[in-house]
Amino acid sequence: VQKAAQAFNSGLLCVACGSYRRGKATCGDVDVLITHPDGRSHRGIFSRLLDSLRQEGFLTDDLVSQEENGQQQKYLGVCRLPGPGRRHRRLDIIVVPYSEFACALLYFTGSAHFNRSMRALAKTKGMSLSEHALSTAVVRNTHGCKVGPGRVLPTPTEKDVFRLLGL
Repeated sequence: VQKAAQAFNSGLLCVACGSYRRGKATCGDVDVLITHPDGRSHRGIFSRLLDSLRQEGFLTDDLVSQEENGQQQKYLGVCRLPGPGRRHRRLDIIVVPYSEFACALLYFTGSAHFNRSMRALAKTKGMSLSEHALSTAVVRNTHGCKVGPGRVLPTPTEKDVFRLLGL
């Protein structure tokens, strides 16, 4: 995926997340995040990248060909790995704006328990954490449901997210 993406733009960042990034011995699926540090050059890459990966036979089946979540674009499908045995694997490709990259890295690296714990910690501090952003001054009703979005905090790195949460 990285090779195909960087054939379009060598400045694109591609990171395999999920259990792979957590160093697990096995991976059920692979989540690949793609962005560009200039905040613009990731736009327009999504469809071209998928077309290229299909043409080279890497993508074999589409589960969801395009799902939009805010400014993020997500592909869910099946790929066929190169080399002996040519096994099939579940693959998600997520293209995100650079301003959301650190929060997306945390979210898509997981685990689900880690994500729930991080969101719960943020909530105790009057904040909200998602795959898009860390926000402060979030307004919640008496039931704890968010009714005002608050203000997005700059989080250029994962370290910034941890620091802002007091970790």
